[in-house]
Amino acid sequence: MYRNTACRQKREEKFRKGVCGRTLFKGLSQKERWEKRPDVFAGRPRKKFKKISTADRLEEEKNMKADLLLEIGVEEIPAGVVLPALEQLRELLQAGLGRARLEHGLIKTFGTPRRLVAYVSDLATQQPDVEKEFKGPPVSQAFDADGKPTKAAQGFAQSRGVPVEALEVRETEKGAFVFARVLEPGRPALEVLPEVLEQVVAGLTFPKTMRWGDGEFRFCRPVRWIVALLGEQVIPVSIAGVQAGSVTRGHRQQGNCAVSLSSPAEYEGKLRENLVVVDEQERQRMIRGAAAEAAASVGGRPRLHDELVAEVAFMLEYPTAVLGRFDERFLDLPTAVVVKVLEGHQRFFAVEGNEGRLLPYFIAFRDGGPEGLENVRRGYEWVVEPRLEDAEFYMREDLKRPLAERIEDLKRVVFMAGLGTLYDKTQRLVRLVEWLGRRVEADRAAIADAVRAAELSKCDLVSMMIADTKLGELQGIVGAEYALRSGELPAVCQAIAEQYAPRGADDQPPQSLAGRLLATADRLDNLVACYALGLRPSGSADPYALRRQMQGLIAIAVAGQMRYALPEAVAEAYEQVEQVGQSRLAPLEEVQSGLAELAAQRMDAVLQEAGVRYDLSRAVNSAGWTDFVEAWGRAVLLQSKLNDPEWEHVVLSGQRVTNILRPARDQAAPKVDEKLLVEDAEFALAQAVKRARSQMERCRELSTWEGLWEAAVGLAPVLDKFFDDVLVMHEDAFLRANRLALLTEVEKTFHLLADFREVVLA
Repeated sequence: MYRNTACRQKREEKFRKGVCGRTLFKGLSQKERWEKRPDVFAGRPRKKFKKISTADRLEEEKNMKADLLLEIGVEEIPAGVVLPALEQLRELLQAGLGRARLEHGLIKTFGTPRRLVAYVSDLATQQPDVEKEFKGPPVSQAFDADGKPTKAAQGFAQSRGVPVEALEVRETEKGAFVFARVLEPGRPALEVLPEVLEQVVAGLTFPKTMRWGDGEFRFCRPVRWIVALLGEQVIPVSIAGVQAGSVTRGHRQQGNCAVSLSSPAEYEGKLRENLVVVDEQERQRMIRGAAAEAAASVGGRPRLHDELVAEVAFMLEYPTAVLGRFDERFLDLPTAVVVKVLEGHQRFFAVEGNEGRLLPYFIAFRDGGPEGLENVRRGYEWVVEPRLEDAEFYMREDLKRPLAERIEDLKRVVFMAGLGTLYDKTQRLVRLVEWLGRRVEADRAAIADAVRAAELSKCDLVSMMIADTKLGELQGIVGAEYALRSGELPAVCQAIAEQYAPRGADDQPPQSLAGRLLATADRLDNLVACYALGLRPSGSADPYALRRQMQGLIAIAVAGQMRYALPEAVAEAYEQVEQVGQSRLAPLEEVQSGLAELAAQRMDAVLQEAGVRYDLSRAVNSAGWTDFVEAWGRAVLLQSKLNDPEWEHVVLSGQRVTNILRPARDQAAPKVDEKLLVEDAEFALAQAVKRARSQMERCRELSTWEGLWEAAVGLAPVLDKFFDDVLVMHEDAFLRANRLALLTEVEKTFHLLADFREVVLA
């Protein structure tokens, strides 16, 4: 065996060609071989080949690494299924290789509509040896009185393949036992991987699965081919009745041509030659670049949304842009309608000019090369035009009546079983908007605009555009367009358009005060109505999206600095719901407590998403709050004070007070009696608490959160003096109760900022 593999291969080739042979050189030294055939070796430098032992060769084999490629070829997978499947594939493969004791480098996953791929770099081709320990019989049974091994010990040693002399005696909780240490040699990866890969593929889950043929294997789509390579070797694995090999398939446009692979390193390059780009990130870059180039050809730019770009990327294996056109008359439709028809129905991208107005073009993507693009373009245009014509027809019919005339139509549409019609809901919104406007001290004009918007807010739900098409997601936006064309004030129209904002995590809250009032009232009514009927979210089930609606309330309040007490707002909304409630409703107190709990959960999530430490969010929630803006301000204030020199001092002061009160809270007096303040330190603390509480309450009213921290910092040293000079748990019951009452006031004052018991100090 020689280290120089290339040289060995050349020598073997010479043997086959007859240039030299084993018989010719048999029994000769290297020097004699050189002299015997100078025609073969003349002019070549003599090479020395170092022989290696079998042990060294085995050790080298253990340290060898190779890349692993797994490709599951399937029929067309829905775009939304591919990415979750790839995430599962990576996690399952990493766990499987870990259990198999196979070291590896980076695991990458790729996906297209027709293949799920995993690529593992530097995978060990051999398991490491592992020493296992086996417990045998007790010492009393393993050895006789003379210390000689019994048949029990001999049988145990033989079963584990070790000499009886190698058995070890060890004390355990149940006494002394004999143990055997067995060195289990690692198996080659090619023997281990088939089971690993079978378990990985079988472990993938999908929203819907199917069976095909006569088999029982379930997958999202039928499996048509499998590629499983470890370096240059095929892994002998069978999945869903398909035997793995080294042959993948190219693009369908190329006739699914067979693509033979000699190693994983060739995979991406050879597939690209056959119109398959396996890396979805690269496909996204191709989509963005091609869309920008196509739009620039008509003097525009594409409207690219990350979600749609990602979805299109998982619908194609080789994206090619197609620039289409539609009639300019459709630009009279609301922009949102045109964009929704292009993006939502066809997964096309709209084109806009430099000023932001739509141009009569769209960008589509076909799967494959540039052949026949003109026919593809005509087909796409043929699909888009009828949908835009439908929207044009609906809008023309809807605008035959002013939007306000549809208010009566709302009386025929049930809002929720037991809670009246959409008309009843709009009347509740009108009253809630007025109440909210007064609470947040809005000007009369804004309240009037919000009231009018509330009256018209649900009218588009009974229009043909929303009710009879797949454009339901545009509710509010269509209503605002119709209101504007019906002569309503621009501020009213804007509020109608903003009533559902924010529509998602990436959306902006309403920008106008009237819009914020209407959006808040709408969510409050929905939340109170559902909780009054017992329709609460549980676990992962939230059919009425109540968590998202509460999160929307928080976003609107914080962005617009709208301060109102949530319990009061719930009570007002409950009163409106109660007037039309036709079924038994949950008590107001139950609704308030349920929504307060939901609000705390959502506030915790929102704060942590904004970068506030989890324990600080809990500290604010534990201390209690009724106002979204205040809760947000206090939590952000605490986050900003983590590096303050007084941070640890204030936190420890608050924790010390709570720790003392916890076991003796029931001994505290109802209130502090100043006549029983006999020590100077406790009298000083009583005065300091009054000042701090007054300052904190004033700062809360003015939304100057920094003052809360300053008050807490000022209170901490006075509290230290109190603990140094005063015995809280005095033997006199009256003094003890009064001092505990004083500490209770201190705790309440600290809670105006946070419950410091929840804060974690490093």
